[in-house]
Amino acid sequence: MRGLVWHGGARLEVEDIPEPTPADGEVLLQVSLTGICGSDLHPYRGYAGPRRPPLVLGHEAVGSVAEEPGRYAAFPLLACGRCRPCLRCLPNLCERRSLLGLDRQGTFAERVALPRGSLVRLPRGLEERVAVLVEPLATALAAVRVEGVAAGDEVLVLGCGPIGLLAVYACDRAGVRVAAVDPVAARRAQAGRLGAATTAASAAELPAGFADVAIDAVGIEETWTAAVAAVRPGGSVAVIGLAQAVGAMPVGDLVRRGVTVRGHYAYLREDFEAALALLAAHQPPLDWVEVLGLEQGPEAFRRLVEEPESAVKILLAPGGRA
Repeated sequence: MRGLVWHGGARLEVEDIPEPTPADGEVLLQVSLTGICGSDLHPYRGYAGPRRPPLVLGHEAVGSVAEEPGRYAAFPLLACGRCRPCLRCLPNLCERRSLLGLDRQGTFAERVALPRGSLVRLPRGLEERVAVLVEPLATALAAVRVEGVAAGDEVLVLGCGPIGLLAVYACDRAGVRVAAVDPVAARRAQAGRLGAATTAASAAELPAGFADVAIDAVGIEETWTAAVAAVRPGGSVAVIGLAQAVGAMPVGDLVRRGVTVRGHYAYLREDFEAALALLAAHQPPLDWVEVLGLEQGPEAFRRLVEEPESAVKILLAPGGRA
């Protein structure tokens, strides 16, 4: 079968790879569409983390299973079910968790093996190009849930990549007033179409202390510092971006104003299912989502990194349906 293989650094090759062999309790998902996530760009930029080449990246996918009815989304997080976080109903923080495309072969291929329990059936009638957004939307919904965002709140979203845009969409659907910040004009415009009441190229253009909650979907020192400054006394900041591993934090400011800063990773199964239900009930505009064939994967990565104004969200069609 064909797969997009990361060989280290910016080297990506579309090549013939072995068919995956399902273990006991696993099935083969025939991948219809798979999304390129910001975390997939990290190794391409040289920040591999625990990833080791050669590796098929990717963890956002929808598809089908041979001889089974229906279509499915892949729930890509695997947890042990036995460690302390798992026993506290926090499997996203499992001490032995693994993720498709990071700890095992991912979804940038025609087929991927995954546990049967990782299949989440798509609602009838939900278009696959919409459904494949479930994973980044689940991340946004989980952050909104954990921070206790409610109708009438003011929320700042820093970064209008896919997760940031979907955080805008989720907040707007919940009756929350949203301000969105991104240096790229096209992405700010898209945030407005998805429900942002205010957009700005920099958080410095917005009033200090106006937001109840700030969601940092970038994760660099500049954005988390801006997030702390933007929230009211007693407000909170959720950092969900991972662009910078280490940096300074304005501790004096957050202590004196009682600001809570929380790192937030991924989602629960309930968030994933809530994201699918939201997409089925209220389809977002898709003019920011582009579908390309798997053979165009290396060029898609290059554009997302080098020309962010030209693309926001790129989906790959391993079966060639672009």
